[in-house]
Amino acid sequence: MKHIIFSFSLVLISCNTQKSDVLKQTACIDTILKQDDSLGRIRNDASKEHSLSNTILSYTDALNALDYSNCPESFSSAFKGHIDAWNNMMLITNKYPTLRGEMHDVFDSIKTTKDSVAFKIFLKDIWDTWDTIEKVKSLN
Repeated sequence: MKHIIFSFSLVLISCNTQKSDVLKQTACIDTILKQDDSLGRIRNDASKEHSLSNTILSYTDALNALDYSNCPESFSSAFKGHIDAWNNMMLITNKYPTLRGEMHDVFDSIKTTKDSVAFKIFLKDIWDTWDTIEKVKSLN
């Protein structure tokens, strides 16, 4: 009888630990997404006074500094891919250091340049990696 009670106790402890881990992971995902939302609003306006590349670099540095330690690996990896996609965009934005304005307006300006095809590829990668984040989030 003692063996059964001990085994049952271990199962309960294990279930509570797993539930606690899931709650931590969910909270981590929610925190990262809320912080990204805030940082994204800052990014969108920062390009009014700073180059788009500097704005993107500040944004991605801030994202890299967030605490992903309680997030599921799949989410952390997806977010890293999104950060990489933003950093890759600087291959284009570095060519336009004097453009200023709200980020989406600056993007619209770049779409009309000789770099429009490459720009659209990098922009698609940013959106594709965001879709991956959304899919991973829905699985957790």
